Amino acid sequence: MTDNKSASKRTALHRRNIDVQGYLRDDGLWEIEGILQDTKGYDINLIDRGLIPQGGYLHHMNLTLVIDSQLNIIDVRSTLFDTPYQDCPQVAKQYSALIGLQIKKGWIDDARQAVERITGCTHLTEMLPVLATAAMQTIRGYRLSFDPAYISGNEERTGMLNTCYGFRMGGRAQTQLWPDVINVKNRL
Repeated sequence: MTDNKSASKRTALHRRNIDVQGYLRDDGLWEIEGILQDTKGYDINLIDRGLIPQGGYLHHMNLTLVIDSQLNIIDVRSTLFDTPYQDCPQVAKQYSALIGLQIKKGWIDDARQAVERITGCTHLTEMLPVLATAAMQTIRGYRLSFDPAYISGNEERTGMLNTCYGFRMGGRAQTQLWPDVINVKNRL
């Protein structure tokens, strides 16, 4: 590992910011909103847009999933504010093909098939896994804090078990949060 004193000088050339926020709506549905922004550390000149000054948006787009508590996609909104080419914003309507899908294991394959590569936007599609994670964190986090029925349901309560190192069976989180959950392999 290199310390900062011996690191080579760097020049920032590309920056991608993805900001994702989860919301609970008054009607009981949830909105998961992602904003993607790409900038360059130098001026660029594009055939359709002309000069984009250093720090100007090459990409600036929004993708919002409206979902229910079972992670079913009820509605989708997308807006492409800044894109490299004039025809890019036309893909926004294609993301309505996600309506009816459920965010669950393997859902991203269904989403990619629904949107299709040449009728979608690489950058909006790249945001889908991030939006899915934020959806789970938004809904589960809220329900674990405020919904007594959700908290007491063992299946729902342990939905994160074995999804990562921190939530592994036998790890600190499992023994502290779900001490009543017993690893079948350890009982044999």
